Amino acid sequence: MRREYKISASEDWVNPEETLIDSSSGYSDLEVPISNSIFKASFFIAAMLSVAVVVFIFDLSVRRNVYFSGIAFQNKSVNFSVPPPRGIIFDRLGRALVKNEPIFDLLVVSKEARGGVNSGAEEIVKLSEILGRNKEELEELVVNGVKNSSVFFVASGLSKNQVLEIKHLNPKGFYVISNTKRQYLDGPQFSQVLGYIGKINKEELGVDGYYYPTDMVGRLGVEAQYEKYIRGEHGEIFFSADGRSASDGQYNNEVGSTSSHNKNPVIGNSLTLNIDYEMQKRLFNELFAVLGDTRYSRAAAIVQNPQTGAIMAMASFPTYDNNLFVSGLSDAQFDNLFKNSSRPLFNRVISGLYNPGSTIKPFMGLMTLEENIFSPSDTIRDCVGLTVVNPYNSGDIYTFNNWRLEYGPFNLKRAIANSCNVYFFIAGGGYGNVKGLGVERIARYLKSAFADSTLGIDLPGEKEGFVPTPDWKLAARDENWYQGDTYNISIGQGDLLVTPLWLNSYISAIANGGILYKPFVAKQILDNDKNIVQNFDPEALGKLNFREEVVAEVKNAMAETVISGTARLLGGLPVKAGAKTGTAEVAKGRTINSIMTAFAPFENPEMSITVLIEGSATNEGLAIRTTYGFMKWYFEEYQKVDTDVQ
Repeated sequence: MRREYKISASEDWVNPEETLIDSSSGYSDLEVPISNSIFKASFFIAAMLSVAVVVFIFDLSVRRNVYFSGIAFQNKSVNFSVPPPRGIIFDRLGRALVKNEPIFDLLVVSKEARGGVNSGAEEIVKLSEILGRNKEELEELVVNGVKNSSVFFVASGLSKNQVLEIKHLNPKGFYVISNTKRQYLDGPQFSQVLGYIGKINKEELGVDGYYYPTDMVGRLGVEAQYEKYIRGEHGEIFFSADGRSASDGQYNNEVGSTSSHNKNPVIGNSLTLNIDYEMQKRLFNELFAVLGDTRYSRAAAIVQNPQTGAIMAMASFPTYDNNLFVSGLSDAQFDNLFKNSSRPLFNRVISGLYNPGSTIKPFMGLMTLEENIFSPSDTIRDCVGLTVVNPYNSGDIYTFNNWRLEYGPFNLKRAIANSCNVYFFIAGGGYGNVKGLGVERIARYLKSAFADSTLGIDLPGEKEGFVPTPDWKLAARDENWYQGDTYNISIGQGDLLVTPLWLNSYISAIANGGILYKPFVAKQILDNDKNIVQNFDPEALGKLNFREEVVAEVKNAMAETVISGTARLLGGLPVKAGAKTGTAEVAKGRTINSIMTAFAPFENPEMSITVLIEGSATNEGLAIRTTYGFMKWYFEEYQKVDTDVQ
């Protein structure tokens, strides 16, 4: 039966069925039907959203599963960074100078330990007995650590018995972690070369994103210089925060977590030095023996290969035991190292600035011959003294005496051999008809040989020397430069300051024919398989600005010093040597520094040595005794042993 629908035009509202009326209706108050395009657009948007959701879920669960799993694991875990063992340091023949001793440390995971500590757990009492510590102190340490850190140490260097007892006790939140302890095999004898390691400080934590608060960092010596090579790669241990104990397989209480997320630390690269183990010990012991016979305690000594600049031994007194820093310093030890006026951490070889005294005379001889102030055969009348009248006030008369009265003619060879001050007063500052070099030329030659610069040794703390000039004196002291000032620097006194390292380097240049080499301690960097990562080759800084025949003449004069001059003690060596002694007045009329520099064999030098003893009351020959003792051992005993080893 057909049903009819009627629409009332008199009503202002629309019935439900009226919404389906044809769009051609003439009634203006009827709704327009929904277009098909709207349904198509809605379907397309829904489809796209569904695809996006599927892609997003795929990305999370499949493509980046490992990444997000790691984040999820970290959110329910505590991540502890394991400090890596530092690389081993060897001498030039592969003999180890340090080792990493395995130790065990006791670590606390705060989230797990918090409940037990707050309740005054009996485990703390038993743990304090195992560690041999006061219960209240241990509890306070743990409570403070729990408040301030997610992971922290409460003990280090546990014995095997302590490890076993802690494992049996299995206190909640406490874990025994394997670690290494740096040990220096001959601490005091090598400390000025090797340096030491110490706890990282707050300022260093953000240097390159590498360090964590538990890390140790190199301080002084090659430990600091080659830090980035020998520091290794951190390991990681994840401790779960879900409350599971070691017994359910989440951790291994001896070495930390056994989770697959753990990463073992990687030992750093090894470092091979040019330092020779036997030579270093001998130089140290020779210096120690001389100082032990006297009341003096400050000294410096260095041995180099003059053909390359390689440093084979270096000692500075007073020394220190770098092993003390590994275990931690007591208050007394800290004061002795950091508040001691003798400054045991101060490397006098590379950082000490001294008047060179007469050891500057070979360099003055080079300038004298190069600038034709004197020829090798020119002589002065004697070596007694000079009297100089002040050109501005004839009433002021100054006398510059030689250190001892010597008569007869002095040429360059005899002046160097017998250390004649008067010869170098005249050569440097002039006298009578001899004009002299003058301070400007002296300063220019010294600076060209890097006397006022660092040589670039691969150790931290090298200081540049100081070469005075008239302009400097006027600016710094508001004083004019006088002839007497030139006389003083001509014999290595006055304001001229250099390091023992520079002294030995310039003498090495004379020994090898004129090449000034950059001094260097490290020989090679090796990976864990002993493959060479990097070689350190000799590097010439430049050539001395003197003719070859001039260098040869001064070298011969240094040989004469051993034959007939102030270094005759070295005449007892089994090889021919060249040398120069020196004394530098520190406190006028009271103390001097005793200095000795030498090289051998003369024709083809393989070692150069400089020794400086601070503060002698008189010239007691301490430096030459040390030099002779070392060189005699080297040429009579060491060379045979060295040949057998190689």
